[in-house]
Amino acid sequence: MTIFRGMLFVFFALMLVGCSSSSIDARKSKVGSNSSTPVLQLTDKDVFGNEATLNVSEEDIQNALEGERFSVPLHSAVILVQSGNQAPDVAMQQELSKYYTVSTFSGFTDKKKTSTCNKDGVDAENMNYMQALRYIAAKGKQKAILVYWGRLEAGKYDPVKKEVLWSEYKNEKMTGTGVVLRYLLRFALVDVATGEWATYSPTNYEYSEPLPRTGTGTGTGTGDITEQQIMQLRKKTYERAVADFVNRYK
Repeated sequence: MTIFRGMLFVFFALMLVGCSSSSIDARKSKVGSNSSTPVLQLTDKDVFGNEATLNVSEEDIQNALEGERFSVPLHSAVILVQSGNQAPDVAMQQELSKYYTVSTFSGFTDKKKTSTCNKDGVDAENMNYMQALRYIAAKGKQKAILVYWGRLEAGKYDPVKKEVLWSEYKNEKMTGTGVVLRYLLRFALVDVATGEWATYSPTNYEYSEPLPRTGTGTGTGTGDITEQQIMQLRKKTYERAVADFVNRYK
């Protein structure tokens, strides 16, 4: 029995050593990768942490209004992330690079949670996505992190409701006339030093050129939205969005 108790003591002592505080550089080598874990779109909680779900008081709002103006001076070093993409679209990188020094990072999040030990020896979840990315940015001396989500939509004019009805475009064929495209963007800007963030959606650009006809005769035929049209739409949208971003935060 004495030998058994001694073995238990050694086991728990080793566990406590594993939970002892150390630098993140020392701890990160102990965490293995899991290539089978699926990659997912970033959620608001990934980017904003618990702030997106906390109760907000009037005092919190007033304190936020009184805070310093968020700014990203021209030529600052920034990290650009496109949610759901290994790397941001080249057109977006090129447009933002006209004003800032741009680095990129994966827009996938690993939902598999592993346990680590905090300074009190209690299990705790690993850092969330934005905490980890802020640490990476701090190491690289980047000023801010810009995350964006994009959604391609197709719309068709409804003569009864007298408005354009929009839905997510998923490479389906579009029939008839009056079909337009738009690429909706949503941005989240995070300050590396403080963790303060801002989010907004710029005015979108609509592509309304007639779709090509694959039918014959004088009928409307069936229109296929081409990759060239989509690329042109995204390029125009990125140009306007970046110009708006620079005007807001320079």
